[in-house]
Amino acid sequence: MRPILIAEIALPAFSWASWVPEVGWLVIQPADRSVTVLDAGLRAPVRTAVPVHAPQFMASVSERHLAVVTLDELVVADRDGAVLWRREHELPEAGEIWRPNCHLDAGGVLWVYLPNGDELVAYDAAAGREIDRVPLNSTVGVAHFFPHPDGERIGFYVAMGQDRPLSHVAWLAGGRIRGRDLPGGFLAGFTTSGDRYLAMPHADAPELAFHDLASGAVVAACDPAAIPGHDGEYRLMEAAVLADDDTVLVAVSTDDFATDFEDHLALTTRGLGRRAHVDYGRAMTHNSIAAGDGHGRWLTRNKNDATVRLWQLPGHIDDEVEGQLGLW
Repeated sequence: MRPILIAEIALPAFSWASWVPEVGWLVIQPADRSVTVLDAGLRAPVRTAVPVHAPQFMASVSERHLAVVTLDELVVADRDGAVLWRREHELPEAGEIWRPNCHLDAGGVLWVYLPNGDELVAYDAAAGREIDRVPLNSTVGVAHFFPHPDGERIGFYVAMGQDRPLSHVAWLAGGRIRGRDLPGGFLAGFTTSGDRYLAMPHADAPELAFHDLASGAVVAACDPAAIPGHDGEYRLMEAAVLADDDTVLVAVSTDDFATDFEDHLALTTRGLGRRAHVDYGRAMTHNSIAAGDGHGRWLTRNKNDATVRLWQLPGHIDDEVEGQLGLW
């Protein structure tokens, strides 16, 4: 499969990228303490300096606000960077497996993961009022958020080094945080209907799997070491994106991590069998899958040239002969 290159832009090395509905692509750039927001076509970049001094931070944007969290403080500003409110906290530095994170949802709620105390906190983003906080069950961790398509629920996982990650879905009801655990490994996103989620394997969660959100039951799964229809030696990496409701993109190492390069495979969401090898026409470095919009487009990054590229699924995806896909 040869994806369509929609656009590309050179950006300083960044730590994270995400798709924000009604806003565009958010790129976090710790090196110069800024974030850049681009439209759906990777055009009209707007760079905003973040109002914090810490060299490491996580950030989120909505149509109205910019939120930034560090080990020292939580700050909410308007989209121009003017501070609206600030809360200080003290989180001991404990390396890469200890980092706060935040997410602004479409309803004006700011969700924050605080590793010290292992808490999920909800704030009124505009006023800075704490709505509620709840303890989680992790030890130390790094969290990443995945907004549910209904705009009201938030999915997230807490990674804990070599231990099994914990994935959750949470929401507000009557001013209180409600939620439940999600079976599987790393949460990697929801389908556009919101009824299923993708979980990546890790530790004692060995399957690459789609789960039913309501029940947690496995809908489709495969052994990551034996993707149906894929031959050759490879090792599945912990990077994936739901390109659309029919296609998952995963990263694999074909040289047992001897080099800094990876290949990408397109899998069917129905059975997680191989649809195609992704031929970008260029080499992909490790961790090059950056983010997806769930509607057929995704970002890659190349740390060798600091370029972000926007790709789109072509009209024809499958490498297999016609009819073979239905076997999986």
